[in-house]
Amino acid sequence: MDTDSQVQTQLEAKLQRYLEVATEEETDTLERIITGLLEKQAGKQGTYLGALTNARAAPLEDGTFEMTLPIHPLIYNPLEIVHGGITATLLDSAMGALVDVQLPASKTAVTSQLNIHYIRPGTGSLLRCVARVAHAGSKQFVVEGDVYDDREKLVAKATGTFFVIGRAN
Repeated sequence: MDTDSQVQTQLEAKLQRYLEVATEEETDTLERIITGLLEKQAGKQGTYLGALTNARAAPLEDGTFEMTLPIHPLIYNPLEIVHGGITATLLDSAMGALVDVQLPASKTAVTSQLNIHYIRPGTGSLLRCVARVAHAGSKQFVVEGDVYDDREKLVAKATGTFFVIGRAN
């Protein structure tokens, strides 16, 4: 048996063991993960993180950028609310994507500073981040982002600085 076949057999055995004792929540979480990975494989998701969290993103007509993230136990902290690092990742991703869509194909941007104010816990069925450019320069962008829950309550507010660099081939 070649190495790829061995890995696949081991993975199938682990999956079977997991499913034999999985709770409904664990089964639902695994289903979301596998669905996301299949979307990544099909090119419907840009990153594995986006695939695992089922994040959705789109530029809006008013020049802002929106990213939504379903709330699910996969992104909980031990208090069963959205982990602050996930909220930070949502902000960083939405703000960085906004900068990226405004740059020529030969350029991209990396986060050089991120400042977040957490207002309330992330609860409900989804988080929605709206990002907008505060300053667009040739070398750096300053972007603002707000995260809302499904009741449109402010969860977090952030500013970020993004350094413009050449895109690697």
